[in-house]
Amino acid sequence: MTERIDLATPAEKAARLLSAMNMDFFDVYVVYSRSLSIGVLGRGIRDAKSRIDLGLGVRAYKNRGLGVAFSQSLEPEDVEETVDRAVRFARAAQPDPYFKGIPGPSKAEDVPGLCDKEIICLTLEEAGELVKRMIDAAEEVRHGAMYRGGMTVGYSRSYLLTSTGVSIEMEKTSVSAFIEPTYRRGDDVGSSYEYDYAVSLAEIDFEAIGRKAAEKALEQFGSRRVKSGTLPIILTPDSTSSFISGLMLAISGESAVKKRTFASRFLGKQIAPQILEIVDDGTIPGAVASSPYDGEGVPRRLTKVVGEGRILTFLHNSYSAGIAGVETTGHARRDYRGYVGAGPTNVRVKPGDSSLEEMISETRKGVLVTNASLIPNMVSGEFSSTIDEGFLIEGGEKKHPVKNLMVGGRILEMYRNIELISKEGRTIGKGFFFPSIKISRVKLAGG
Repeated sequence: MTERIDLATPAEKAARLLSAMNMDFFDVYVVYSRSLSIGVLGRGIRDAKSRIDLGLGVRAYKNRGLGVAFSQSLEPEDVEETVDRAVRFARAAQPDPYFKGIPGPSKAEDVPGLCDKEIICLTLEEAGELVKRMIDAAEEVRHGAMYRGGMTVGYSRSYLLTSTGVSIEMEKTSVSAFIEPTYRRGDDVGSSYEYDYAVSLAEIDFEAIGRKAAEKALEQFGSRRVKSGTLPIILTPDSTSSFISGLMLAISGESAVKKRTFASRFLGKQIAPQILEIVDDGTIPGAVASSPYDGEGVPRRLTKVVGEGRILTFLHNSYSAGIAGVETTGHARRDYRGYVGAGPTNVRVKPGDSSLEEMISETRKGVLVTNASLIPNMVSGEFSSTIDEGFLIEGGEKKHPVKNLMVGGRILEMYRNIELISKEGRTIGKGFFFPSIKISRVKLAGG
């Protein structure tokens, strides 16, 4: 993964052409990315793939009308054609009353540790050996599983030029790995998964991923049904991640400020007990969601999103910030095809005072939820999900795993019913942190 492609020359050519075309605003975004992926299915490696993506995107504004065009070629004639199309579209577009402009230049502090040479130079053969280490570690715990999983490593460089004077280049690497073993014992099935992701290969312990996945899968043998009812649940960090992610998406960008999400009307309002605090920080060195700038060239910064249970801010790009009449929070996301949205970076939930063990021991009857998707409908806030992995709690003790158990309701009711937050948790990719969370009352549907 050592190829070096010139991004600055086509970006500067596009900017020169646009400067001569009497546009009110414009930006040019050029991206080169390469990824290697290894897929696992059945007893071992299924496939190995290498993918390169290259593109130049132009956004041009005239009288508040937006024209967008992109090309997957950086040849001079294709750059010219892309600029011409964007300008034609902008001149024909209807004015957008919400558009206020695009950001100007700002100096960001460097964020170190975002690019790993080992990933850039990794071969498919070397990646395959790393995946085999996950499988071998799982096999040492128990032989004979069927597997699903794999790993992906990526490298990307981007170059952004705007009519307002922004000129930035960024590069980053990433690696993710997961494995899901499934064991059979007669008619009984035990299945689970484990994962990790990071900026550098050295941070991923492939053997630990395999071992932990196998151990968790074996714990799922002997699952039983649980009767329907309203009970407390305890989310372990991986389930907390899903729980928090739904809220973060609902307070991001245009949808939030245009009243299109379940959280839109709760800015400045209490949604949870005072023990809940959430920050978003895109400046953490070496963290998987960090970068010096966002997708519009605005410096990243630490943002307190929820304080003492109250939503303090939405996550903005310049467009949604203009609608709300506030400054952008530096959360723009973009691709070269013209999409510019907004979303979280490294999300961290403030630890509480309890331990997970204390939460369990103080629960007369409830469910420990170790794997469930708790992303609600973004408009209504309602959700209904299977608890893919969990355990019945009785008499303050973790009992047998549960099966065919559903959890549902309104996500903001779950937030209001937060009772305890653990003092320990899981750090993911150096930037994310999720503790365990106890919720006092949740509707469960079993059989």
